[in-house]
Amino acid sequence: MVKFLRVTGLALISSFLLASVFVGCGGPPKPNSEETAKLNEAKAAAESAERKLSALRMERMELEQQLDGSQSEEAKEAGELEGAAK
Repeated sequence: MVKFLRVTGLALISSFLLASVFVGCGGPPKPNSEETAKLNEAKAAAESAERKLSALRMERMELEQQLDGSQSEEAKEAGELEGAAK
């Protein structure tokens, strides 16, 4: 039991020391205005690309539906022609 308490105490003290080192460093440096502007431009470009992708996907779905419709009409007409030929 004493050994467990000693190990637990050492682990607790070690974690406090490590935490104080990380907190004392202050974390990563703040981005300057130039970096912030670049990040905002990249964000705007990504959002624009996502909107364009969404529009293209919608267009693709519409074109696929049109293709399916024209293929079914073609098959129907081919069936009618075969029926009329017999």
